[in-house]
Amino acid sequence: MNFVSYLSAEARESTGPSLAMAAQRAAIATHLSECGGHLIAEVREIRRADAYGSRPALRRALALCRQHGAVLLVPGLDQLTRDPAFLTDLRRDLTRLGVLLAVTRTPEANESTIGILAALEAYAVPNENSERALRRRDFLARLGGRKRQAHEEPSDDRVRPDPVCRPRTMERALSVAPVLAEIRAAGATTFEQVAHALNELGVPSARGDRWYPAQVRRVEQRIASAT
Repeated sequence: MNFVSYLSAEARESTGPSLAMAAQRAAIATHLSECGGHLIAEVREIRRADAYGSRPALRRALALCRQHGAVLLVPGLDQLTRDPAFLTDLRRDLTRLGVLLAVTRTPEANESTIGILAALEAYAVPNENSERALRRRDFLARLGGRKRQAHEEPSDDRVRPDPVCRPRTMERALSVAPVLAEIRAAGATTFEQVAHALNELGVPSARGDRWYPAQVRRVEQRIASAT
């Protein structure tokens, strides 16, 4: 498998951009040795701003991946997760260009799951614990590794009309909207699949318990009514 690596460091890194790049290059080398991959290009970028539009080197790396059918390989998401909007934009670009993503220190992160990671980062799931974090990592790894199949929503699925939303209910629905959007973008097509994903990711429902398909449908209806 061919890879194009993308190394990135801030100009004001406390250890200096050169040392930061060296550490990232070492992580890339370890990944390549373990998977037997071939590095066809290395693209480096010294960032002076966190905005996605100010990353010309990343755009060059994506272009190289598309040209050579290579996988974009990044050494970690530590820097990138500081800007969830960037991860969302990156996921859209990867999908648009048909480019795959691999992350050395976060194997569950790929072109299908980074949008969910970004949404969860912005959502700040409350009461996080190690068991929930492990379940999330396992789910994201399975989500990115399997071939997702589309299933049509049954035509006879009926849910009682939603009552008038209280302000708190609408606020809750809007707070979870980015997570729902990314789960849909990752391939979930039915309310059952979305509910399962929310439960696996450890996102609590409004009552603090599990999600069910009818709840997902009501929340998505509220979101749609507010947009």
